[in-house]
Amino acid sequence: MLNDALNLLKEKTKGHIDARDTERATLLSWPSKPEIQVEGDPEPYPADKLVFAEYLQERRIDAVFEVEQLEVPKLTGVLTIPSPLKVGDQLIVSRMTSQRYYVLGKDVGSSGG
Repeated sequence: MLNDALNLLKEKTKGHIDARDTERATLLSWPSKPEIQVEGDPEPYPADKLVFAEYLQERRIDAVFEVEQLEVPKLTGVLTIPSPLKVGDQLIVSRMTSQRYYVLGKDVGSSGG
């Protein structure tokens, strides 16, 4: 009987976000002019209403490589770390003040990725 109750609880909470201040959204466009559609809201939110966590954005890092075997011991370059986001991704977002949203990350629970 206890197992039945636990299984029922798991089934009812499956797919729910475990926080009151977070919501689900869909990424409608990315990376130029990002836009999201928050579940239950009638209109999408444009770029000026969004703040994305740094790790979700493409990052460029200046790098210096020191290699003693080469004639020129230092090589410089730029490493590009691409954004993990793509249009259609399900996101976890948090509502901020003045109808702005902070994009926390991808909702891997619903999409499997």
